[in-house]
Amino acid sequence: MNYKNITIILTLLLLITFFLWLPEPEMGPKKSDINNEITLITSSTVFDGDLWSAATDIAFSNGLIVEVGTNLLSKYKNAKVINGKGKTIIPGLIDAHTHAWGDALEKAVKFGVTTELDMFTNNAFAITQRQSRVNNQQNTQQADLFSAGTLVTSPDGHGTEYGFKIPTIEDASQAEEFVLSRIEEGSDYIKIVYNATSRWMPSINKETLQALIKSTHTHGKLAVVHISDYDSALHAIEAGADGLVHSFMDETDMQPLVTLMSTNAQFVIPTLSVMDSMVGKENSQQLISDFTNQGVDLNSEKAQLTAKLSETHNASASKQAKLNVNIFLKAGVLILAGTDAPNPGTAHGISLHGELALLVQSGLTPTQALQAATSNPAKAFKLTDRGFLKVGMKADLLLLNDDPRANITNTRKINSVYKNGFLIKKSDKSLANKKITQPIKLADFDTDLNSALATQWMITTDEMFKGKSSAQLKRVNSSTGAFIHITGKIDPQFSFPWAGIYLPMAKSNNLGVDISGMVSINFKAKGKAGDYKLLLFSTNQPMRPIEIIFTVTDSWEDIHLLLEQVPQGLLQSISAIALVAGSNHDEIKISFDDIWLL
Repeated sequence: MNYKNITIILTLLLLITFFLWLPEPEMGPKKSDINNEITLITSSTVFDGDLWSAATDIAFSNGLIVEVGTNLLSKYKNAKVINGKGKTIIPGLIDAHTHAWGDALEKAVKFGVTTELDMFTNNAFAITQRQSRVNNQQNTQQADLFSAGTLVTSPDGHGTEYGFKIPTIEDASQAEEFVLSRIEEGSDYIKIVYNATSRWMPSINKETLQALIKSTHTHGKLAVVHISDYDSALHAIEAGADGLVHSFMDETDMQPLVTLMSTNAQFVIPTLSVMDSMVGKENSQQLISDFTNQGVDLNSEKAQLTAKLSETHNASASKQAKLNVNIFLKAGVLILAGTDAPNPGTAHGISLHGELALLVQSGLTPTQALQAATSNPAKAFKLTDRGFLKVGMKADLLLLNDDPRANITNTRKINSVYKNGFLIKKSDKSLANKKITQPIKLADFDTDLNSALATQWMITTDEMFKGKSSAQLKRVNSSTGAFIHITGKIDPQFSFPWAGIYLPMAKSNNLGVDISGMVSINFKAKGKAGDYKLLLFSTNQPMRPIEIIFTVTDSWEDIHLLLEQVPQGLLQSISAIALVAGSNHDEIKISFDDIWLL
């Protein structure tokens, strides 16, 4: 990919992953939904990841497929039966190149993407996701995630420009230690950034690339490489990379590359959606139209889908990218479908349907395109429980109203999506944000930690993501009433340490309240002198919170934080607020009282 143009929107701080994945504010743990009954979809056309069959039944229970065949109703007489006649069933889709955080996985699954292969996110988010993917009986209502965690790059190289610190590697001697650190963090595979010319940003050299791939394979992991041109791709494949996570737009003789890849069973993820965005090619309008015509609410996706990495349209580059994919195809190279969402021009879930169409434009048949989004990534990444509709596999599937063999855009005609055998609920457009128009007391702490919104203040630290910051909260009585006092330590070794207090504004982390008519957030504070942050979390900007800095002294002071500096559109859906200390503190000692939204 072109380092100068592409801007992977990964400004997510570790804080965000915590706040977006806090449990719902209702007290007590939620009970997992367990589906022990047999569900039977009858008489459908079925694509099992390899082959097509007509008038076929699929039975699933406890999150797994228990049988695929004909006339199964006579065997499962007590099953919950869904008439699939005239419809098509395909495996849950796998997007082989994304960057996930926040509610990305919830959005993805509503479009039939039941698994995402993340290529760089804050490792804290990946940690929260790994357990849910192994529980076949959990009604997660979201896609599963496999992740590279932190990518491997050079100092000041691609991946270091997104506003948060990541470890980097300088030379081949550090490869073994670097790879082991990623594996210890939980990386499912290792993603390496390499550019043969370093023309856009600094890059590791060829020797370091080779050492990293060798070490990764020694420890039983896949090594995939981010490249932006033919030479970089060839070096990566010669070094033994398992796959390329992008293609390129070079017009060149690809025979040496594709011969090696075909011989050694190495794969490519072209990411045509984001490549078109890089050269100003518009692909979103038909995609948006196809889904909105079915009543799908795309308000949160439209801005992202219609954005581009470049406004300069280079039709020849777009055409060359597809010609190169066709060369991979004809050489027998395994092709995987990936979008690089949520880069400009893409969005989680929906863009994979656009990527399938681009692959067909590149010469793949609709069946080959479907394999690129189902069985091929399962094979390439050794995902043994998904990608196929076969006995023992996860009950992740799409029921389509039309056959995509006739037109690949029929994958957009989704009747229903099942994840772990559970029906994915459609978005409820009736859930409007409550608008606050009158002053409201968010806390006075005189009797408890509750707010006037029927939610409760709580402690938040980086501990759940293997950080070592800690904090305690206690109510302190005074002559004028109670206040809260927070004490603790800030972990200086953690990349993004924090400690403070957090308040959900609604009963669901996916909902917000409209405070666009309010003027300020006011409170009293005293503590260890220094700067602190008010964080506002908006569902209209899930990738990062709004930050407002405030200063505290060792005496009680009234703090008035004006909301006029925040865009109105973001204030219309605030899901949570937090008051935190960060890396500029080694400890936290702060008190709050009388928190108002005015």
